[in-house]
Amino acid sequence: MNKRDIQLIGIIIVLAIGGLVASRVMLQSDSIESYVNIYVEGSEYERVTLNETQVVTIDVEGKYNEIKINTDGVVMQKASCSNQDCLEQGEVTLDNINTRPLGGWIICLPNHVSVELVKGADK
Repeated sequence: MNKRDIQLIGIIIVLAIGGLVASRVMLQSDSIESYVNIYVEGSEYERVTLNETQVVTIDVEGKYNEIKINTDGVVMQKASCSNQDCLEQGEVTLDNINTRPLGGWIICLPNHVSVELVKGADK
């Protein structure tokens, strides 16, 4: 093996490693994260990714809903509606989304608030 062959092998190895790194970065940027869509009066109010625990409070014309979002799902934890059906719907999680009667939805009809958990692609 001469010096030129060793240089060629080195260049091929560097290109192969660069290709692997680039493909990893592309796959990560293309993957879809899970998120929560919150709708008020049928229009999108806010979109929140499941990257940390947070509480979103909606207060429209004296009607309020408090939505807790964590890394696994979403739950309506407080609401001013009279029937409280939205609280009874429980938590939507990435694990139970396919087994719930409403799927990924929590709906507060009196306050016109809907919450949808959208499951992203597995990473």
